Amino acid sequence: MRCAKVMSVVAASMLFSGISNAKDLANVDGIVITEKDFDMLKQQMPNFDFDKLSQEQKTGLINQKINEILIEKAAKSKKIEESKEYKEALENIKKQLLVNGWQQQIAKEVNQIKIPESDLKKYYDDNPNQFIQQEGQARHILVKSQDEAEKIIADLNKAPKTRIEARFIELANKNTIDPNAKKAQNGGDLGTFQRNQMVPEFAKAVFDLKPGNYTKTPVKTDYGYHVIYLIKKSEPKQVSFEEAKQGIENMFKEQKFQEVVQQKIQTLRNNAKITIN
Repeated sequence: MRCAKVMSVVAASMLFSGISNAKDLANVDGIVITEKDFDMLKQQMPNFDFDKLSQEQKTGLINQKINEILIEKAAKSKKIEESKEYKEALENIKKQLLVNGWQQQIAKEVNQIKIPESDLKKYYDDNPNQFIQQEGQARHILVKSQDEAEKIIADLNKAPKTRIEARFIELANKNTIDPNAKKAQNGGDLGTFQRNQMVPEFAKAVFDLKPGNYTKTPVKTDYGYHVIYLIKKSEPKQVSFEEAKQGIENMFKEQKFQEVVQQKIQTLRNNAKITIN
């Protein structure tokens, strides 16, 4: 249910970044371990800071790196680098690095583009619901068909008012196909979330409800059909244009990046001799 727009450029833009002023942390048979050896973690977690880790966490990472160095030496002694499998994997990694580097160059070009503020303001004015800050907590039952959802709603309609949430929990634990809720058996509780974290259809249905009430018609999303019970919600707050401007600009640049990538790929395809069997 939670929406997460992931820019494919993110990984590429961090691909060649490193930690400067690296400190010597350990030495393994003459091989020095520094903070720079943890660049991969920096790529996966942009806010990663070795200095802010606990001593236990630092020691754990250093020992893990020591093990990797020792295993690498053992692998070299067995001439694994000369194996066909190793060489094929290495070539695939090189190809992916080239693709990521190509994307990174386009990302730099797109980042230089100045989006007119009038365009940002127009998007803000045309999409007011996207800039409402509101927190809620809800339960949901996700099923595959509208008919299943309608049967669950009919069951809830028969429950006494004081038993509605309890009955909802029972039905969620029994019927939901949401893998997280099914595994946790938590009555479909989604926890606390912001309105803009949810897909629009789901968010509208949630925040149109009053606490203690459930949706009387199935809510359709790309995931399936939902029956939703609202536990609580805060008062809505409109995010100002100044607060929203940077996020809108980033979204425009992400869209532009995708457009440029597709255009360039199409040009490459047009100039290539391609046969698909």
